[in-house]
Amino acid sequence: MGEFKLPETKFVPEVDEISITLARFRSQIDWINEYNLCARQGKLDPAGDEIPARYIGRNRYWAIEGEGQDPTVGAYPLFSIYDLDPRAADGRVLLARYRITDSGGNLVQTRAMAAKHIQAARLEAERKERMARKDPRLNNTVDVHMPAIYRPAKAQEKALEALK
Repeated sequence: MGEFKLPETKFVPEVDEISITLARFRSQIDWINEYNLCARQGKLDPAGDEIPARYIGRNRYWAIEGEGQDPTVGAYPLFSIYDLDPRAADGRVLLARYRITDSGGNLVQTRAMAAKHIQAARLEAERKERMARKDPRLNNTVDVHMPAIYRPAKAQEKALEALK
């Protein structure tokens, strides 16, 4: 699994997402395709090591695209990499989930994802406006009298002044 540059620390692939640039991710996909081709043909892997017998004649790795959610930017592309291990209960083992970022580490998204997020924000704002028109109490601010608060010594001093 060293070829996927997974973190050295403990991580749970179902929960943790690894940030990766688009160029680095493309090289990962190219490597996966090369490895799968070698496995299907029964050759040595791209590094020259032997491919385990359970993968000979079939693909070993599989990548699938999904969507992650971020509260500020909305949806972003999320790619899951699986090991198609026949010994696993459902025939695959999740290795890593990658979220695509720019060189600065910021999330990136497609134009369609951005448009979807903008539309959702607009609809939410319109909903709030309609609710405020229906019930004016939603527009009222909370008016609470806050008493002056002092440290104990200062409070006693102020109380003595008031009593004199």
